[in-house]
Amino acid sequence: MRVLVTGATGFVGSHLLPALLEAGHQVVALVHKRRELPPGVKAVPGDVLDLSSLKRGVKGCQAVIHLVGIIREFPSKGITFQRLHVEATENVIRACREDGASLLLHMSALGARVDSTIRYHRTKFAAEELVRQSGLDHVIFRPSLILGPGSRFLTDMHRLMALKLVGVVSVASRFQPVAVSDVVRALVLALEREELRGKAWELCGPKLYTMKELLDAMARAWGMRVVFFPLPLGPLRFIAKFLDKFSWFPITREQLAMLGEGSTCRDNRFYTATGMAPTDVLA
Repeated sequence: MRVLVTGATGFVGSHLLPALLEAGHQVVALVHKRRELPPGVKAVPGDVLDLSSLKRGVKGCQAVIHLVGIIREFPSKGITFQRLHVEATENVIRACREDGASLLLHMSALGARVDSTIRYHRTKFAAEELVRQSGLDHVIFRPSLILGPGSRFLTDMHRLMALKLVGVVSVASRFQPVAVSDVVRALVLALEREELRGKAWELCGPKLYTMKELLDAMARAWGMRVVFFPLPLGPLRFIAKFLDKFSWFPITREQLAMLGEGSTCRDNRFYTATGMAPTDVLA
């Protein structure tokens, strides 16, 4: 199958491209900036907000894997959840319809819902609704926190832990991180397994953690001795109200709200349906 991947040079995309090639697919990558791609991947310069470049990428493809998403907005630069989640998905759907790609695999997020107080989740759900109403064959994935080689979260945490003293946001919420290798396997399977289509699937790992437990597990995996101290949520929210518009400030009000909600799956239907066993990413 010939497949276009948006977000191909991002964290998940960089793991997905070689897996698609190994599975025998022809791979086209929509690339916003020039990056080195695996041999055999065709690069199409473009942007998900530029319909004409998307149409060039989709031409001749039977499927599109739409991975583009952001975790933080910078409105002054035109980087918003509405543009990169909703408008980008509108463009992908239009390109698929006009240029013949009949299958769309869409990356959403755990917690996406219409009534969320968090814009990230509301726009992720709005994009899902566009996909569901598109008339295309589709599969929607809602992963929890994705971890693995190249993860920005892991990189940032490793750098912080090198300081030996790390603040942890005081939330009782639980998290169920999923290995990037499992997300990639899920995407490849969704190209091949028709029974997965027309549904939204949650993807989580096998273990539940509080944030403190998650950071403890990471420190143990890296063999690092770290002292953690609590950062109260209320004062952080107050400070973020004034500073989260600056890129140097490490966390936004939206991200603090998501930490408060946690990220756990309601079921393991995907693993039951496919026979996959979830990987313990911190084992």
